[in-house]
Amino acid sequence: MQNPKTHSGGFEALNLFKGFLAHRHLPVFLALGAILIMLPALKTGLVADDLMQRAVELRPSQLPSRMHETGNPADSGSFSTVLFDLFGLNRDPHYISLMKNYGTLPWWTPDGLKLSLFRPVAAFTHWLDYRLFSDSPALMHAHNIAWFAAVIFLLTIVYRKLMGVGWAAGLAALLFLLDDYTCFPVMFIANRGFVMALFFGLVCLYEHHQWRSTSSRSALALSVLFLALSLLSEEGGASTFAFILAYALVLDQGSFCVRVLTLLPSILVLIAWRTLYVLSGYGLSHEGLFYVDPLNEPFLFARELAPRMALVLGGQLSCVPPEILLAVKPSLLPVIIALYALFAVGVLAVFLPWMHRNKMARFWLAIMLLAAIPESSLVPLSKNFGFVAVGAYGLIASFIAGLITAPARLPESFARRTPAWIACTLLILAHVPGAIAERVVTFKGASSVFAQLNRIPRDWPAIWNQNVIVINYPCPLVSAYVPSYKAYFHQPLPNRLRMLAPACTSLDVQRTDAQTLVIQSHGRDLFTCDDVGSVHIAYLFSACNLLLDKPHCKKGDRYHFNGLIVDVLETDEADLPSRVAFRFDTSLNSSDFRWFWFDWRTFSVPPFKIPAIGQSVTLSGPQQETAWEVSE
Repeated sequence: MQNPKTHSGGFEALNLFKGFLAHRHLPVFLALGAILIMLPALKTGLVADDLMQRAVELRPSQLPSRMHETGNPADSGSFSTVLFDLFGLNRDPHYISLMKNYGTLPWWTPDGLKLSLFRPVAAFTHWLDYRLFSDSPALMHAHNIAWFAAVIFLLTIVYRKLMGVGWAAGLAALLFLLDDYTCFPVMFIANRGFVMALFFGLVCLYEHHQWRSTSSRSALALSVLFLALSLLSEEGGASTFAFILAYALVLDQGSFCVRVLTLLPSILVLIAWRTLYVLSGYGLSHEGLFYVDPLNEPFLFARELAPRMALVLGGQLSCVPPEILLAVKPSLLPVIIALYALFAVGVLAVFLPWMHRNKMARFWLAIMLLAAIPESSLVPLSKNFGFVAVGAYGLIASFIAGLITAPARLPESFARRTPAWIACTLLILAHVPGAIAERVVTFKGASSVFAQLNRIPRDWPAIWNQNVIVINYPCPLVSAYVPSYKAYFHQPLPNRLRMLAPACTSLDVQRTDAQTLVIQSHGRDLFTCDDVGSVHIAYLFSACNLLLDKPHCKKGDRYHFNGLIVDVLETDEADLPSRVAFRFDTSLNSSDFRWFWFDWRTFSVPPFKIPAIGQSVTLSGPQQETAWEVSE
């Protein structure tokens, strides 16, 4: 027999929780909570892109003398350079040539690579960081956390403005706060632009609602202004249009023509931004699948849209980050994508009866679906799901609140009520205790990964006037980070840096004469990844090697660099090199060279002994039993 006191206590606790979520100071409480839960980020320091941006922020006199040779801007530290060339690679093709010659980009990088991003508003905040507290990464992280707190404060107000000052709006804001996917963009200084874009996007939605509900012209002007600021903070700000379009489709009370006209100011801003972006030389032009431009490659985008949307929506609703698929055996991906799609469709099917009766739930659904479309132009990464999450948590909270407080508005059929309560339970478990557990794991895991990233370039020998040559490396793109790491840890730069081949398959390395090495892949090409089980970190590295660029080579192609000629001797049917000769301008035994190779057994880069002329050596690829081993 149930204890009446226990039953009463449960209801009392629920009412207290609902009272907290409806408290008039909840925006302040949650903003303070955002600061508290992100305090561990203060210890993260600078890593990866943070250090590359640091090299752009500092003046040449503050950097190693060879820094310009690596592709760092010659006028680094100037306001205009920081404002317009802080993110990605420099727009000037000359710098791509410098990076390939030095070795911060691998030899197979296409000359036409473009990876330059226009984020002047975010860049300005980083410029301020380096003028106010250049030697304090903790304060830079605090700056990120302040933006995140502002997002939570504003989002709570927006939810209340649209859903009413009730506990459902507070629940939506709380779920967003707990979302583990917000961790990375906040704890990674270089990702501040996305948090800023989301903040300005929310202000845009708030002002758009003010305009449509009060006919305020000033609100219209502010809405347009904050849309522009969102776009100029980060390209993800384009998802702000999902807010405006969803509002016109669901909430706006005007006629069809009036609703269409309400979109015009935002469309004009988007057109102006895109035009300025392209004419100024920004953008991404490559043949990798990391980014697919919907305007330049509409058919490829259409092909990728359905599976990527399945990963975005399924990942957001399930709280299972889709980027884990990068480390999964490629042949298993269709099945896993189908599972993400099945979960998303199943949850939305359960939501349908509630959405049919609740206009606000339909509005949040529209935001979630519409924001997932521009997000699908990128390989799905949970750190970019913020705009999708705004709609998802509004929808989830609306559903949970309706199921608990107004179950009579749902169908009476047992067959429909049971899945609704099951979905409610699963969503609460995934997005409260599950999200909290993921957040703890993220902080611990990120600390370990960041420490490993810091260790690899830093522990390479501090060499001056020598060429560092790595025969194989799992992800040669890491070479782009080496100069900025060396500069940060006050180590001299090598004369040249060469990574000859990826390391995701076994390689035969033969010395054919005094100055030449020939590398032959055991797989079908140098970019092949061996079959090492269902899940392995090698699959992640292999995916990264082709994510930005897919080289096209043919037999007989020759590449000239300072001190090196690369000849493609054989290719596979996909025009990827499988056998390549590397001819250096001096003997391989010269004291100018320091040779290394990647050892999967120890996950380290030990010295490599050059074979005698006519001899060869085999470097083993990844092994299944060392799937996730990383030395401390």
